Amino acid sequence: MSTTEEYLAAGLYDPSVDADTGRLDLLEWLTGQGFTVDEMIVALETDGLGAMAGDRRLSTGTWLSRREAIAISELSSEDFDAYATAFGFLALDGAPTGELGISAEQAKALAVFGALAPMFSDAEALSFIRVIGNSIGRIAEAAVSLFLTDVESPMLASGQSELDLAVKVDEAVGLLDGFAEQLDSVLKRHVLQAIQRSRRSIIDMNERLRYRYAVGFVDLVGFTEISEHMDSQELANFIRDFEGRAHDVVTQMGARVVKLIGDEVMFVATDPTAACRAASALMSGIGCEHEQVLPRGGLAYGEVLVRGGDYYGSVVNLASRLVDEAVPQELLVTEALAEATETSGQVRFEPAGRRMVKGFADPITVRSLFAGDESVEHH
Repeated sequence: MSTTEEYLAAGLYDPSVDADTGRLDLLEWLTGQGFTVDEMIVALETDGLGAMAGDRRLSTGTWLSRREAIAISELSSEDFDAYATAFGFLALDGAPTGELGISAEQAKALAVFGALAPMFSDAEALSFIRVIGNSIGRIAEAAVSLFLTDVESPMLASGQSELDLAVKVDEAVGLLDGFAEQLDSVLKRHVLQAIQRSRRSIIDMNERLRYRYAVGFVDLVGFTEISEHMDSQELANFIRDFEGRAHDVVTQMGARVVKLIGDEVMFVATDPTAACRAASALMSGIGCEHEQVLPRGGLAYGEVLVRGGDYYGSVVNLASRLVDEAVPQELLVTEALAEATETSGQVRFEPAGRRMVKGFADPITVRSLFAGDESVEHH
């Protein structure tokens, strides 16, 4: 067991500076966790003492050299490198010089995805792995950001001790234990929902790239101007509320959020009436707290290419361009979408003329449905 004298001699503790910071308590706690004085010295000079326990819990084993990791994975060197890149693996601090730093568990995980090769082409397998890597990377970034802004920042501001913060970091990282297993049923549900969407939207029973969807975009006019006058917390809160509303409203209306791009949301629905409900509900209510910010939207319906969880084609491009043509609080839709909703009896549109839309050679006939239109039934 290390002593206070050893901490003093190692430069880890200075009573004239650290008497009220909880540093000594932290050092004793780290010692109890099995860390040595030498390890603490290195941590103090690099990532900090408070991160030691959390970082260790995130490390899934000793960092291996590339050669060692390839041997465990039983992949070819080319496949190993390709999979590691597709997953977004970057060089870790503390990894062997010139190495990414991959544990035995991670090497085995790469090997599991090698099993995709017999079923899919190499190009498509790598494309799928990139989607997984990007998605997991976003989850990780969101988790870190959540902790920093919602836990660490208030603790630092209130002057809590170094030990309190280190314990909180360790506890937060501990929440990840078994996290992936708990998501198993959620992933399977989303796969089932994706399968059902594809069944409803399929165009050609002999080909699995083209589907028929309603595609919508809604963005916020005036957001750029007001964001320049917001402090960091105000801006973070505004984005959080907008993204939360977009996700919840679109989901409740039976549509799917594809992505959020700054102050714009893209969504799709197999039912064009559901797309209208989603767009109308999303647009109504925005601007209540920030009157300078007003929504506008565009909807189109037709054949799209579905790939990697995203949607492509002229229908997508047209929906996006219609947003630029709309005035604030206006939702412009194509004739094809309006006609597809006629049998529902739930949606009414007003003629909005013909527009020369960027990227399209011929004028586009459009109609408008304003947010809050009573003819749109909100479920």
